[in-house]
Amino acid sequence: MKNFKGAVAVITGGASGLGLAMAREAQARGCYLVIADIRQDALDSAVAELSAKGEVLGVLTDVSKAAEIEALAEAAVARFGKVNLLVNNAGVFASGLAWETSAEEFDWVIGVNQRSVVNGIRSFVPRMIAQGDECHVLTISSGAGITVNPGFASYSMTKHAVLALSEALWLDLRTQKISSIGVTIAMPGMTQSGIMNPEKTTPRDLQGEVATRMDNPVLKGLELMMQAGVAGGLSAAALATQVFSAIEQGELYVLPAFDDPDNRAVATAIGTGRATGVNAYPAINDAFMAAIEAMPTA
Repeated sequence: MKNFKGAVAVITGGASGLGLAMAREAQARGCYLVIADIRQDALDSAVAELSAKGEVLGVLTDVSKAAEIEALAEAAVARFGKVNLLVNNAGVFASGLAWETSAEEFDWVIGVNQRSVVNGIRSFVPRMIAQGDECHVLTISSGAGITVNPGFASYSMTKHAVLALSEALWLDLRTQKISSIGVTIAMPGMTQSGIMNPEKTTPRDLQGEVATRMDNPVLKGLELMMQAGVAGGLSAAALATQVFSAIEQGELYVLPAFDDPDNRAVATAIGTGRATGVNAYPAINDAFMAAIEAMPTA
């Protein structure tokens, strides 16, 4: 997708963080905007800001629910007559041990991070095919979509899943000879966003469970390290620019802030280990734990 002027972009989780940065970038390139978010106050604020520069529709949406994503698609087409760019951006992170994370917390993370992408593809891609014009599906995964760290049980699982789903979508479109729709999967590293503030979007009945993660010293160290990394990471605006450049160039993969030699070496070791049956994690885990233990706990 090379021409954004007059295109219609739908962005989930679009009221803050990376989603809002991508909405700003899409608008600057000439797109009409439809932004979806689960928080009404944040949605209202984003719509107010973006409406000063162009036409914007805000839709309160729980992306884990197929019916609400379908309603989002219907609202976008009713307002603008088409959809050219779907940005599957909504995501949540809360560290936890694989055997302690409840079924309910797994369901929440799977719903937001993984099922939302399934819902988006099922609702929007058929409409894009019917339109026949230039379209694109962008999904925000993570560097955790090709690596796994301690405490990442629910997060890495879902981010691996949407990577595979995006690759499958690319393949399916090609084998069905549908050339009008491109696919990009973004796998960012440390990027300035709200991902380390799960309390803002955690369902009320899970707030207590999610909060207990900080009682575990390893998980607490992990989150402190992640918070520091996110605070000093790539700006959301820079990520958005890099991602839109990848869309323009028709790239399937883009790795903002995750293409440096250290991250590439870790991802390559893991990928090679998976392909050859060699466990690459002992050395990786030792280095990761040393970094966690070096973090100040106060």
